[in-house]
Amino acid sequence: MTVLPKVLVVGSGGVGTISALSLCLNNRSDVTLVVRSDYDKIINLGYTINSCTYGKLEGWRPHHVAKSVAHAAETFGPFDYILLTTKNIPDGPTTCEDIIAPAVTPQSAIILLQNGVGIEDPMIERFPQNVVLSGVSLIGSTNYNGVVNHKRIDSVFIGDFRKEPLPGTDKVIDTFIEIYQNKDRSLNQIDRADDVNLTRWTKLVYNSVINTITTLVDLDVARCQINGANDTLFKPAMKEIIAIAKSEGIMVPEETIDKMIHIGDGFFYPPSMCVDRRKNQLLELEIILGNPLKVARKNNVDTPILSTLYPLLKMTQFKIKEQIGQVTIDENDYTGNSDDYPKIFAEKNAK
Repeated sequence: MTVLPKVLVVGSGGVGTISALSLCLNNRSDVTLVVRSDYDKIINLGYTINSCTYGKLEGWRPHHVAKSVAHAAETFGPFDYILLTTKNIPDGPTTCEDIIAPAVTPQSAIILLQNGVGIEDPMIERFPQNVVLSGVSLIGSTNYNGVVNHKRIDSVFIGDFRKEPLPGTDKVIDTFIEIYQNKDRSLNQIDRADDVNLTRWTKLVYNSVINTITTLVDLDVARCQINGANDTLFKPAMKEIIAIAKSEGIMVPEETIDKMIHIGDGFFYPPSMCVDRRKNQLLELEIILGNPLKVARKNNVDTPILSTLYPLLKMTQFKIKEQIGQVTIDENDYTGNSDDYPKIFAEKNAK
């Protein structure tokens, strides 16, 4: 009897749910999906999925559903692959390393199917003996209360973060591609990324610009475009991202701008960050925009649009943090000179 590789998918949003679906339909692995807030609903009713490639599915569930990573590890582990599709929010209450720690064993390969740059270092530092892979997903998929709308083919690029791979890394990558890729490539597409940094910066051309701007104005992409955003904001800001990448020796092709501008033509959909704002959930601000701007400052790259978006989104993030109780403000503490407000806040909220 063949023993199938065990895959733990951590993160049940639009990306994670479709990843779990792709894996299950390929029937070459045993899949566990961690579902936290919607656990009871999914156990009882399953997902409703409206997919551009898989059609409409009612009451769908993966092989196993766990209410936490610890529950998954105790009940369905150990896992050969941990596919992390959660939001990466280093300024939030819990790090990604802490989230997956209960499930990590010496045999576990960790795949960061997440946005942004600069996300691998904390994971490699925490789990130095585990293979840690970069996964970049190009997909239009959202999950609202167990209803998943999937509007673009699931396209994934996977590669190794390390310049000097750990022994066996190539086999780990090849096996994951085999268990993820459906027989019909019109259903999903997973390919090896020889240059993961180029792949990540290429996706930032979209995420650092369209994700952030749609979030600030709370409009889907098409409605922004109706109001002229392509020429006034999207394209100029995308040029700034390409310039930052170039300052690091990463040459993102200029034609990427047109590709990202038109990648969602015809679909009136909000990107993931805009969805998070509407759900009053924390934003992936630092890894999508904060980290690229650190590189820009280090390399003296001019970023007038991105540098304006960032502080505005910091205030948006702050508003969400206050609403969900992550930070508190006692207005009686704030009298006198407003230049002192940051120091007062830092002292009152010091961990």
